[in-house]
Amino acid sequence: MSSRRKGVFLVLGVLACSCLGVVAVNTVRHFVRFGQRARAAECRSNLRAWYRLQRRHFQDTKTYEPVFARVGFAPERGNRYAYFAGRVPMELRDRERSEAPEGAVAIGADTFQFTYLRPFDVEALPPSLKARLGVSGTCPACAITLACVGNTDEDATLDVWVLSTGALDLQDVDGEAAGPGVPVQLVDDTRD
Repeated sequence: MSSRRKGVFLVLGVLACSCLGVVAVNTVRHFVRFGQRARAAECRSNLRAWYRLQRRHFQDTKTYEPVFARVGFAPERGNRYAYFAGRVPMELRDRERSEAPEGAVAIGADTFQFTYLRPFDVEALPPSLKARLGVSGTCPACAITLACVGNTDEDATLDVWVLSTGALDLQDVDGEAAGPGVPVQLVDDTRD
């Protein structure tokens, strides 16, 4: 075989390996993001469950209730997200069995099961969201807001979702207005 042909095959081999490397990197990146989005489904599902419980409570009492136990909101153990309808008291899930303190308006991520998760509290939330947590206004013309926060990829950025029974003057990650009754992602932990 001539040295020219050998050179062409060598160049083609290098190009093929480079292309396969790029495809492999992109495939891994998409696979990781798929897992992160799947974990975010926990958050959206629990936000919707909380919203249904709040609407039912409002129909009966014409008020909203930030204390989770009083409306029956209790995400299963193994939660990767923390939930905040206020600042404190907060149920910490850092032991095999933990009990919610009386009047708990926050539930931490299960750092006992997911030891790689770092615990965080309401101070980790964006300032624009902290002020909106819990009940706002005077009932029956009131609203309640819940935040769901997690870290889906172990970096410094938290994934932040919010749901409110009333209108919020917040925008989602794509610049859309946050409407009542719809889970809205304020910070996307999967974006580069």
